[in-house]
Amino acid sequence: MDWNCNETSINIPYTVGNLKTLLETLCSKENSFSQYDFVNWCDNLTMVFDNDEGTELDENDSMAFNIARDIECQWDLFLVNTYSLEELQKLDLSKVKLPHVWFIDWLKQLNEKQK
Repeated sequence: MDWNCNETSINIPYTVGNLKTLLETLCSKENSFSQYDFVNWCDNLTMVFDNDEGTELDENDSMAFNIARDIECQWDLFLVNTYSLEELQKLDLSKVKLPHVWFIDWLKQLNEKQK
């Protein structure tokens, strides 16, 4: 690998199937990892797709890439729209929680494309 991955406690391969599994875990609220770790995992997944030169993404991979990218973007937007700069500088990101319904929607999108 020639890119820097974000640190995350989630140590599973960056695949569409694992994205779905992680989303299912978050939707059922059975996760032992923080949403911050999940967002970093999603960011790493997009880096894997970006750096996989010469490989054409199939429809499932493309949808997973778009969902993972949306997750990381929505995280950033949530932070800047919810917290002041002072709060962000002191914030324990592992304690931040996105609205649960967002994870349900992302999983629904992923499942719709895999039919």
